[in-house]
Amino acid sequence: MSRAFKNCSNLMVTGASRGLGLQIVESLVTGGFSPGKIIATARDPDGAKELQRLAEEHQNIHIIKLDVISQESIERAASEVEQLVQEEGLNCLINNAGINVVANLETVTADKMLENFHTNSVAPLMITKAMLPLLKRAAAKGTGMGIHRAAVINMTSLLGSVELYWGDRANTFKWYPYRTSKSALNMVTRCLAVDLEADGILCMALHPGWVRTDMGGPESCTWQKDMVFFTTLILSFGEIQLLFSEEVEYSILGISAVLFLIALCLLIWQIYRYCTRFPVLQRAADVPSAKSGGFQNATQTRDSKMEVHYEEMSHRLSPGTSCTNLGSSLDLDNMADLEEERIQGSLRFSLFYDQLQSRLVVTVLDAQDLAVRDFSHCVDPFVWVRLMWAEREDEVQCPLHSVLDEWQTRLVKKSCCPVFGDQFSCFLAEEEISRVTVRFEVRDFDKYSRHGILGEARVPLNSLKISYPLELRQDLQVPKKDMVGEALLSLKYLPTSQRLEVGVLKIRTVCHSNKPERALYARINIICNQCKLRHQRTTQKMCWEVTVFNEVLTFVLPDQHIRECSIIVSVFELQPSKKSTKRLVGNIQLKKDKTSENPHWKLMMQSLRQPIAKWHLIAI
Repeated sequence: MSRAFKNCSNLMVTGASRGLGLQIVESLVTGGFSPGKIIATARDPDGAKELQRLAEEHQNIHIIKLDVISQESIERAASEVEQLVQEEGLNCLINNAGINVVANLETVTADKMLENFHTNSVAPLMITKAMLPLLKRAAAKGTGMGIHRAAVINMTSLLGSVELYWGDRANTFKWYPYRTSKSALNMVTRCLAVDLEADGILCMALHPGWVRTDMGGPESCTWQKDMVFFTTLILSFGEIQLLFSEEVEYSILGISAVLFLIALCLLIWQIYRYCTRFPVLQRAADVPSAKSGGFQNATQTRDSKMEVHYEEMSHRLSPGTSCTNLGSSLDLDNMADLEEERIQGSLRFSLFYDQLQSRLVVTVLDAQDLAVRDFSHCVDPFVWVRLMWAEREDEVQCPLHSVLDEWQTRLVKKSCCPVFGDQFSCFLAEEEISRVTVRFEVRDFDKYSRHGILGEARVPLNSLKISYPLELRQDLQVPKKDMVGEALLSLKYLPTSQRLEVGVLKIRTVCHSNKPERALYARINIICNQCKLRHQRTTQKMCWEVTVFNEVLTFVLPDQHIRECSIIVSVFELQPSKKSTKRLVGNIQLKKDKTSENPHWKLMMQSLRQPIAKWHLIAI
């Protein structure tokens, strides 16, 4: 990029007093690749304070007066430019000056159409015609085509495309004057490209994107110094120039070749491991309790008896593969015991589905008026984003979900109105969009990972048209938990020895077909009479539609008279190839306190010394 502009001696930008033109000038002089002379034009140079400031700081900026709709002003500016460039000629002309006369079918008039056409379509042609001798003078000194020799860059807009103005796009931005003038500018550019090709002058039209300027408005994207605009200018018809010297280029090529070979070897190794492990996994699935399916208890004989007992019980209570078979076994009391806090504020975000790449793009923009928690008197917010995929389109009949992907925005410290600007994307087939709900959970950061929940916003995609970027703002609501699976748990209490046995028999989770091979395990935490016992976990099992564990974990309770007790079963998944990565699938919580008692706990206490099995929903 820098090489192309170092070879550009003289460059001219029209409409440089503000907006996009001013940013082009500033990026050129501060980006480390400034041309020899930058000629910036303005209709009122004295009123262009910011441009005047740049010219005082950088000696290679020359400001001249130009009214693009005045032929006399164009000819006078051409004479001033000739005095500046002299025999070197003009290497690059950027026709940036433009206006937007907003008018729909009801408000459009002939004067508005002609006003927009004169500035956006006719003026670039007349300016190019006036500067043509200087462009030819520069083109005669070089070879190839590009801004190092001579080029005319016309700033157009995607809104001028006739091909793209169909379907849903036809109902947006009904600006007759602006859109038709940009279409005309595209044809002017094409005609210039044909006429000036023999002279070695490159002519092209560029769409700069939706940029936050006076025309673009405050809701558009901010300008980036490494913008696509200047990257595009590097390309020419005859060559593609790289940014580095030949030695660096060959070094990068060598490193790339080595990395490719390493990646290929790793792929072959993973394929070999999968092929050799698959028969073993298949046999383990056919006989799930052959080796490690029994309970780890006092003696092996007792393990065998209990294993048979639990296995018979799990067969009797197994729900199969349908949620509707659970019947009254759905324990809705365990869905959520949410912390009652004041929920306020709103979250702004945007959604876009790229049909060409089959990717869903989620952008978290900002939040407003978040609640401050009383004990901290401040808030350090961040947003946790989850894509929830429904197992079936009919969520009423089968409400189970799977987490397709999840992301976390950056942390903004001590702000009730944080600005995030984080963008995430993932592959998603178009036919599956109707099953996806985007869940935004706003949290308050805590260094001990006990993050407070400030509220949530969720958006089902089945009712939205997101083929174009759609920006939304939603008020935060009280968080709701989603059901992501179900687990068959057994409870057994031995009052004499004050022991509690928690059995994890089966776990059923919803798995999307795009997810890689994964394994599951469960971790159990027990808090009894405000005393937290040491947690225990099951062994790791390869995940199936219904994963069989048949394991029991024993806890010694500190007090025979149990006043309060909470059993928290957390289900985690991980990829066997990545041992350090794990993800929480969901939780099950069974509570017993002075005022209420979980039905499963109640059944256990009514049948002491007997294991009682019951299905529970896993929620997140």
